[in-house]
Amino acid sequence: MNKLATRFLGLFRSWRRPTMFLQSFFVMTPKSIYNGGKVSVEIERDGEDIAIPIKQGTGPNWNDMSVSTLKEFTPPAYNEGFPVDVEELVQRTAGADPYSDSYRSYVSKLFSKINKLIQKGFNKITRALEVQASQILQTGKLNLLASDGTTRYELDFLPKATHFPTVSVAWSSGSSTKLADLESLLAVIRADGLVDPRILIFGETAMGQFLDDDGVQKRLDTRNYDLGQVSPEMLASGATFFGRVWIGSYMCEMWTYPQVYKHPQTGAATKFIDDDKVVVLSSDTRLVKSSARVPLPLGSDPRLAGLMPGRMADASLNVDMTVNLYCTPNGKQVMAEVESRPLLVPVGIDQFGCLTTTV
Repeated sequence: MNKLATRFLGLFRSWRRPTMFLQSFFVMTPKSIYNGGKVSVEIERDGEDIAIPIKQGTGPNWNDMSVSTLKEFTPPAYNEGFPVDVEELVQRTAGADPYSDSYRSYVSKLFSKINKLIQKGFNKITRALEVQASQILQTGKLNLLASDGTTRYELDFLPKATHFPTVSVAWSSGSSTKLADLESLLAVIRADGLVDPRILIFGETAMGQFLDDDGVQKRLDTRNYDLGQVSPEMLASGATFFGRVWIGSYMCEMWTYPQVYKHPQTGAATKFIDDDKVVVLSSDTRLVKSSARVPLPLGSDPRLAGLMPGRMADASLNVDMTVNLYCTPNGKQVMAEVESRPLLVPVGIDQFGCLTTTV
């Protein structure tokens, strides 16, 4: 009896690279990656005071420029570990032709497996950073959860409550005042943060309600005035640029960010930007990405030193990642760890805000 030959069609790997749209607003400085356990920032504020005429012969108006505030933060620690039993190497490598794989060296198979696991750890930490950015921009705080729902890391950057208002009339209502709601928040950020807020990141529901508003549609009707334009375009960052609209004295960019992450407690696909939020910021908003180097002065296990570098720094992510490889004394198990201690810091805490569109 003839047997039909089996054709191997290769491996389909269902995965998606992490998106970094929100954390892209947090920039690196020459001092962002450092040795130590804490990061500090000193803030010196200067308002928009004007000079006042003096009375003849009374001398100058003296100014006090000695006041500054020093803030110190301890970054959260991430460490994703992956054990590899060498017995796994006798199995066929996923995606490899069974015949060719039987002639592949164990060292080569171990190298491929470790690389894949390290990439997984790298992706998880990248998404964790995007969660940091998401929480900071929407609340001015961090509340990072463990898989059991308990708070593993908490930090309040103490923003002004006026930068995180809730509308008085929900945007789902026909009597809502969407343009006025946003104009009020723009004015608060301009007054407190001394920047021109021109970037709006809408939750998906808030974006739909905004575009459905009669007043907004009239403003976008170029037959009457050139006060904005909607021309959606999804970018590689995972965000969708919708166009521009004049709100008060500001020509604002309109964005949505429909990307999701797996919630650590519920496992549900969770949006980085809540449906009922509108984040408002400026291209000049001072947001900093910092990263404390993980102490590993001796490096990885010498027996594994040739497999992977000890430290990785992705040019697009700009966060220090330390890879630690070691094995059991008998060499039967290899452990791969990806560690990082990044913290996003909203230095310009008065230079952004977030509007809640539900009551």
